[in-house]
Amino acid sequence: MSRTKTGMMSMVAAAVLAVGLAPGAVAHGGSSGGSGHHDSDKSDDWRKNSEQRRLVRTLRNVTDDYRWLDNAIADGYEKASECVEKADGSGAMGFHYLKKDLLDDKTQARKPEVLVYMPNERGRYKLVAIEFMSTATERPEIAGLDFEDGPFPGTFALHAWVWKDNPDGMFAAYNPDHRCPK
Repeated sequence: MSRTKTGMMSMVAAAVLAVGLAPGAVAHGGSSGGSGHHDSDKSDDWRKNSEQRRLVRTLRNVTDDYRWLDNAIADGYEKASECVEKADGSGAMGFHYLKKDLLDDKTQARKPEVLVYMPNERGRYKLVAIEFMSTATERPEIAGLDFEDGPFPGTFALHAWVWKDNPDGMFAAYNPDHRCPK
């Protein structure tokens, strides 16, 4: 790997941890995966595609132990953001935890770079989604899904709401049913 590419990845990882994925810093495009609460509900569209069903099964399998935040932290995931919410309050992602050594130009279903958590009614953080984040030079895809622009220049991202239903779709960036705790 070139020094330039290694330097860029280190810079992106440092930026993610230093400034977090703050709501103002998020530069996600539209929410791929669904049109939301309007005329059509896209939350189950992934079930029609065998590659996407296989991806969701794999993600649930490899993240099962991370449903509790303590397990993710013990395995090297570090807090990368406070709760990320849409500016208009119409949905949120959650709190992001990044495993720095996974942040690179590869996309591997068995190694998600970011885990997204929200507190439950008792205040315990529970895994709701995973986020693939890539520093690839070309827009990556997995299971026929194109990544969106990531939270920082030179990154791409894709969410998968594998542990929490999302009316906007399994692979939408934000969940309209989520609100960040105040």
